[in-house]
Amino acid sequence: MRMLRERDVEDLDQLNSLNAMDTATIMKLPTNHVIILAKNDIGRINLYRLVSWSHLTYYARRPRIPKSLLNKYREGLIIGSACEAGELYQALLRGAPDAEIARLVNFYDYLEIQPLGNNGFMLRDEKSTVKSEADLIELNRRIVDLGTQFNKLVCATCDVHFLDPQDEVYRRIIMAGQGFKDSDDQAPLYLRTTDEMLKEFEYLGPDKAYEVVVTNTRKVSDMCERIAPVRPDKCPPVIEDSDKTLTKICYDRAHEMYGEDLPGIVVDRLEKELHSIITNGFAVMYIIAQKLVWKSNEDGYLVGSRGSVGSSFVATMSGITEVNPLSPHYHCPKCRYYDFDSQEVKKFSGMAGCDMPDKACPVCGTPLEKDGFDIPFETFLGFKGDKEPDIDLNFSGEYQSKAHDYTEVIFGKGQTYRAGTIGTLQIRRPLVM
Repeated sequence: MRMLRERDVEDLDQLNSLNAMDTATIMKLPTNHVIILAKNDIGRINLYRLVSWSHLTYYARRPRIPKSLLNKYREGLIIGSACEAGELYQALLRGAPDAEIARLVNFYDYLEIQPLGNNGFMLRDEKSTVKSEADLIELNRRIVDLGTQFNKLVCATCDVHFLDPQDEVYRRIIMAGQGFKDSDDQAPLYLRTTDEMLKEFEYLGPDKAYEVVVTNTRKVSDMCERIAPVRPDKCPPVIEDSDKTLTKICYDRAHEMYGEDLPGIVVDRLEKELHSIITNGFAVMYIIAQKLVWKSNEDGYLVGSRGSVGSSFVATMSGITEVNPLSPHYHCPKCRYYDFDSQEVKKFSGMAGCDMPDKACPVCGTPLEKDGFDIPFETFLGFKGDKEPDIDLNFSGEYQSKAHDYTEVIFGKGQTYRAGTIGTLQIRRPLVM
């Protein structure tokens, strides 16, 4: 107590914090297998959290999940004791005391037993305490008895790694490539039928075999709600009034280019696209791209857009792309005169407006802008205008990191991530002396 007081420990929470392991220590600890099932959307979210941390924070040769973290985010999850690599099976193998076995059993929502062939590799290991199939049966019986003693479901599982028995050859190839010396001795980890599973566990008696193969597995299945790995709704990011902002930006730019009285082709195209974009919840995607492009231009760096976004007139009017998808036409940058309908212009229908002959404005004499590429909006968002938008932007190499940083400014720190691809791989050769 005196030592704890000297370290300013006055309560149990502070005492427990002294026992907290750092990440480096956790990554050196031995690992066990565990089965984690998500039974609802809360569980799905918690499972994804655990998967992310296991790969980003606790990865050491393989992803790891500290038990303390699993306990913290256990809501909505079902935890199974897993195969022979699980800590319960391993504890039984080494003859752990009853108190430790009880603690382990109480941690799990259900216990697992598997066909004898799954663990047959132990019979080939001279160091193993398992010497016969009778020993494997006894281990499974022990787990079944623990389920009865602690009121835990016991489920018979296949530990499926491939669908049909003959598919073991693919796993054999993978394991040989990983350096496993026993890759040719494949366990029968295929998907068994109910009858096959009942036969595997007939040594438990018909009633108990049916319970672990059928009854209990259905109970676990019934605990799980029908959920999708990814939510069916699109869940786009939120920028307040992005639809109104996008509409205003587009019409302001249209008036700037074509004058106060907009030509019908401009209004019709804007209304068609804006209706599709806004009703499908895509306005925020345009605003994100608009903010990034405008910020880059403001800082003196041009941005190139690529791909089918060039067929969107809204993208043109919002400054995301310089490609104008309307039919070829002239427009005057000074007096806002425009020409979409003359015979000279119509000859270039389906072609590029930039190829039209130079021409002076008939109103003010200013050289006319030659514009338009005659690209239908459907090229970008599909015939119904509901295809997910893919706006590809090429930032200057010098400016890319600043563009990434500005995305974080838009949405807040920790709300964005940078995805990339591996460009090259280097072979590390051993040094020979």
